[in-house]
Amino acid sequence: MKSTKVYSDCYQAAIHIFHRTRSFPKALRPTLGRKIEEASLNCLLSVRKAGVTKASVRLRHLYSASDSLDEIRTLVQFSRDMQALNVTGFSEITNLTKEIGKEIGGFIRFERKNAHPEN
Repeated sequence: MKSTKVYSDCYQAAIHIFHRTRSFPKALRPTLGRKIEEASLNCLLSVRKAGVTKASVRLRHLYSASDSLDEIRTLVQFSRDMQALNVTGFSEITNLTKEIGKEIGGFIRFERKNAHPEN
């Protein structure tokens, strides 16, 4: 599986998230900021694992990446609603997660099709 594009996008999203969470209010940084950072790292590492593992376990890592991405989306929306994240930061992260979601979804469909070629 070729994962360079999705890996690169996850890497960029993690960098954006880490830069944005630095400016979170002090009260939200250790809780909300840390959760978003951890989810972005989980997504990145799951995508990396999906790119280097055998096909038999690849879907598990892709589903894990997808779950982490959903967590990022939820926490970023909550951060915006709590006014910890400005409109620009929210927009950047949202656009990146949208693109990553399409890429991960495409890989999941590809892996499902290859896992059951008779369908």
